[in-house]
Amino acid sequence: MRRVMVIPVYYSRPKSEGHQDGDSVYDHPTPIDEDGTLKRTLESIRIIKNQDFQLVILVSPTSEELTDRAKEKVNKILSEVNLDIQTFIFTPAELEKIKALAAEQDVDQSVIKLMNIRGYANVRNMCIYTAYILGAEMAMLIDDDELFEKEDFVDLASQYIGGRLYGKTIDGVAGYYLNKYGNYYDDVDIEPWMTYWDRFGFKGKAFDKIIGQEPRIKLTPFAFGGAMVIHRNLFKTVPFDPNVTRGEDIDYLINAKMFGFHFFLDRELSIKHLPPKKTHPVWKRFREDIYRFLYEKAKIDSQRDLPNMNKVTSHDFDPYPGNFLTNELEDMIFKANIMLAMDYLSNGDIESAKQTMNNIYLSKYDAMPKFNVFDAFIELQKDWKNLLSFTKQYMIDIRAIMDMAEFGYVKKYDKKSELVSMSRDEMETILKSMDFFNNLEEDEINTLAAIAKMKKYPENTFIGKANEKVVRMRIIYKGVVRIQKETMSGDSVDLAILEKGDYFGESFDKNFTSYVDIIAEEDCELIEIEHADLVSLIESHPMLGIRILQMLNAKLSLKLKTLNERYTLLSDRGSSIY
Repeated sequence: MRRVMVIPVYYSRPKSEGHQDGDSVYDHPTPIDEDGTLKRTLESIRIIKNQDFQLVILVSPTSEELTDRAKEKVNKILSEVNLDIQTFIFTPAELEKIKALAAEQDVDQSVIKLMNIRGYANVRNMCIYTAYILGAEMAMLIDDDELFEKEDFVDLASQYIGGRLYGKTIDGVAGYYLNKYGNYYDDVDIEPWMTYWDRFGFKGKAFDKIIGQEPRIKLTPFAFGGAMVIHRNLFKTVPFDPNVTRGEDIDYLINAKMFGFHFFLDRELSIKHLPPKKTHPVWKRFREDIYRFLYEKAKIDSQRDLPNMNKVTSHDFDPYPGNFLTNELEDMIFKANIMLAMDYLSNGDIESAKQTMNNIYLSKYDAMPKFNVFDAFIELQKDWKNLLSFTKQYMIDIRAIMDMAEFGYVKKYDKKSELVSMSRDEMETILKSMDFFNNLEEDEINTLAAIAKMKKYPENTFIGKANEKVVRMRIIYKGVVRIQKETMSGDSVDLAILEKGDYFGESFDKNFTSYVDIIAEEDCELIEIEHADLVSLIESHPMLGIRILQMLNAKLSLKLKTLNERYTLLSDRGSSIY
């Protein structure tokens, strides 16, 4: 299973400059002239035994003019930590290159707009997008203010993802945070105004129910953005909603459930969360919650029946966040803000009291969405699918951009197929070494060597695409090839993994078009024979032709048996290849 871990890191202007108009707003971005917490997080990765994954550091500066300095800073940190893991530094500069490619291909602006590293939901989308580019089957989303304490973290994250439990597919696995005291509760002081806004109380009940009780893995109404494992089938279908400025992780669960995907929490999958102290005033954090919950409630309330989608209710997410998605939400907002304003007044903080009372006004006249939230998300999901479709089509170019973002990248090269120059004698030697041709006589192999060519395909490049005419037969000499088919829903299903000696493209029908995508799972070298050349050879050497056809027939029978077994397995799992 190919795994990609993505860690976003947020950088702001130097503390002396402060926040400027137009800058993105995050809870605690690292001033560009300070150390921050990323190094601590990366150093903790050393504890993980299974380091069979790729790492992406997703750089999100509050202003794009900070991009170069931020990349230099991350480069310096990675050099100091010196992890033995293939690592990529993905910044707005890399994203601009992909956006430029999309613009050249006349991709819709609504699709290009999704390529954005500003705002929490957009950042999460780019986390799963970079994982998609790297061909991940699972994406591990981690934050830069966390510490790994479990040496088997990656094994735990991989153990259940993509499997089935209680008759449901495990599409996402939620880990959870441990605070500085080693428990899973929020490290906050309960205040009187929270009587009507008992978010932490309901969270505590939810945590006790889901995290604090057996069994180890169970369906969950909540998740944590910095401890989230998402299967490829899910992140190819469902994006994070950029209209949610806070709580994008739990909103993602709502979106996933609407599309029929399931999140489970694993009680063993914990990570230490040590965020810097929040500097925003309480009334401002409360305001963000108001906008968030009103938006999510509107999404649920506006949901309508659509094929292949589930209707959800607030109770599907009880006790948290469900209790903040009911018809009592507006009353809770009113009463809690009144009490918070009184607290401010009792302490002589008139300005904060005014801002708190303004929360009530905003909840009625600004925070309520002016559009159909559900319909907007459906359109967003279509744009997301189109983005991935564009990416798939131009994967060679986009993967080259990604490769140049690799930490320590020196050699620039174009990841395209390359014809290998070799003599007839060299080709004959290669053909003789392969079991595929062991039934042929030496002179027959010599004849075949005259029309065979060797071609290299770099990892993650297309060898052939669905709907392309098949004009040559290919035999794998080195590497691994993945056969993949896109379903009617837009998902991709792996039909077969081919290795040395396997072959494909054997049809001699000049009008035959492929119905599958053929992808180099790793660097490959393929022996290729044009159909026209093979037909001519069979006509001029009938006995050799018969022997080749006999070989193909024998291997074709085995191939059909394997594909049939694969189809049966997928059908049993509830997937469809049609």
